[in-house]
Amino acid sequence: MSYYDVDFAELIRLLLPVRLRKSLTMHWLRCLTAPVRELYDRFTQNRNANIYTLTHNSQVVYLQAVLNDVFDPVNRGIQVVDDNIFDPLFVFLPSELHPLYLGKIGETPTVAYPIPSWLYTRTEVSYSGYHFIVKVPVTVIWDASRMNALIDKYRLPSRNRYNIVTY
Repeated sequence: MSYYDVDFAELIRLLLPVRLRKSLTMHWLRCLTAPVRELYDRFTQNRNANIYTLTHNSQVVYLQAVLNDVFDPVNRGIQVVDDNIFDPLFVFLPSELHPLYLGKIGETPTVAYPIPSWLYTRTEVSYSGYHFIVKVPVTVIWDASRMNALIDKYRLPSRNRYNIVTY
């Protein structure tokens, strides 16, 4: 039980003298405390919203949780991933004396060529400029402006370039 939990019906019953605890008096006092209960409910909702905002920070897992809570609470399929950046692999001429083995997918490493190297295309090694990508399933109905507002609220200020894609 928290400091902010108040049961007004019980409070009325406890503060009222025993000789005045009639049904009509209790109902009348409940009607008198209705505005206070409404303000208390607003306070409780605002407090819960503030606690939710404070407990969810800019970490990827929390940003993903916020987006899933708002847009996909059942399947929780929204993902926040880093942009793929591969280091480019340079192919040398035999006269340059840099040994390089370009392996095929089905080949196993041998002693002479222990680890095969993989070539990537220019689009795979080029930096797209995004700090992170938000992947949204096709089945999720989402509003772009609301999702952008949530991402901007919870992301780090230095991570301002992101992309929203569907998968």
